[in-house]
Amino acid sequence: MLASITGNTKILGVIADPVSQARTPAMANALLGESGLWGAFIMLPMQVSAQGFPAFIAGLRALKNFGGAVVSMPHKVIAAHLVDELTPEARLVGAVNVIRRNGDGRLIGTMLDGEGFVAGLAGAGYSVKGTHILLVGAGGAASAIAFALAKHGCASLCIQNRTPERASALSPRVCHAYPQVDISTEVRSNCHYDVAINATSLGMKPNDELPIAKPMIRHCDLVAECVIAPEMTPLLQKASGQGKAIHTGVPMLAAQMHLMLAFMGAE
Repeated sequence: MLASITGNTKILGVIADPVSQARTPAMANALLGESGLWGAFIMLPMQVSAQGFPAFIAGLRALKNFGGAVVSMPHKVIAAHLVDELTPEARLVGAVNVIRRNGDGRLIGTMLDGEGFVAGLAGAGYSVKGTHILLVGAGGAASAIAFALAKHGCASLCIQNRTPERASALSPRVCHAYPQVDISTEVRSNCHYDVAINATSLGMKPNDELPIAKPMIRHCDLVAECVIAPEMTPLLQKASGQGKAIHTGVPMLAAQMHLMLAFMGAE
């Protein structure tokens, strides 16, 4: 297959820090191979620090054989301020998880995390319509998921975050876009949630605290993750040990892959 890489190969990337845990390159290259596009395109991991990210993005405008990149933690929010144009979805969320480079060097950003998460749930047989949901996180991915849950008809959404001010800032934005959904930032007494979602990075490192406390897990029917590696996070292990249904972060990424590649021109 290496013979397929030529001077005409378009470089795609996944930009993160760390990036060693990323499954995106393997999944994307497998899909490119299945569709006969591997060689015309190739996806590579790109580890870029937060400090170096603005300069790196500026350099991509000059890389003429760069096609686009998946943007992961911790760069999703700042990426929205660095690209030249945002799709309506990215503008609403205020974050970007995929960019593409146009022929003129302009960078266009979109956000697919929310639709990918809901599609991943649907693929596992879960609908969010009419449900009561606890969402932990208020960053780029969490914001996208919050808007998508409201768009797809959840009845109520409680947004929690380690920095309460971020949850308080996200809540009215979702409420303004979808006023029919009951949005809150406080866990209410005698609460029950159909779905609890970890949309933070907690769980990627062995010593991370649980994003959802063990007593709270008892009040949730389904516990879902956005963390992809490890696939079975401590949160999912605790939830499974309590007899709860669990949903890993992998379906969210798998549901997005075709959309991501199409946005970057690998159709």
